[in-house]
Amino acid sequence: MKVVEFQRENWRDASKTLRKIADQLDSGELPVCSIGVMAMRDPAGQVELFAFGPVADDLQSLAMFRLAEQKLIDVLLDCGEG
Repeated sequence: MKVVEFQRENWRDASKTLRKIADQLDSGELPVCSIGVMAMRDPAGQVELFAFGPVADDLQSLAMFRLAEQKLIDVLLDCGEG
């Protein structure tokens, strides 16, 4: 699993970040996406969830959110060590 890291100053703009990801997918810099998931929260706290890709049914998308959650926890814990 590849974690794409964005420098803090370059990922604060959501639309620019999404365009960058799309450009990297189109160019082959990122591998073809079979399942993608994304969550967004607006300033009022409203949450929007998105699932996409050729095999992104409800169960696969839920599993992907859980995998991403665990990966983020692992990355955060690794950064705290050392």
